[in-house]
Amino acid sequence: MPSHRILSQQSRDLLIHSLEERRRTAFDLAEAFFSEARDAHATADNSDRLDSVSPIGTASEESFALAAGAHETVREVDRALSRIADGTYGVCEACDGAIPYRRLKALPATTVCFNCKTRSYRRRAVGMPAMEGILT
Repeated sequence: MPSHRILSQQSRDLLIHSLEERRRTAFDLAEAFFSEARDAHATADNSDRLDSVSPIGTASEESFALAAGAHETVREVDRALSRIADGTYGVCEACDGAIPYRRLKALPATTVCFNCKTRSYRRRAVGMPAMEGILT
């Protein structure tokens, strides 16, 4: 079911704008955290007195982890923008139903509807594996 049948053009445009803004913010954060991590790592490398559990080494690891998280957000947004381009945005990957606009507005990179996400949580709660590909 193509997304243009699910979302009005105005809603689609608002979501595209939100995704693009989210991508810019995540990209800027990733760049800042990578830079911070490189600087902390360089400082740790230049000091003979620092051990492997130094605050600078820990800061470097934390910055790299934060940068990786921000970079993953960029990838998620890029996938959402690709789904918009190919007409599958707003279609649940688990049940092929429409993802409501309110959910897309709250989580613009989501790939599943609320019902499928809830089922996935319930499956994990009782020890069953989550449904394949159900992330957001």
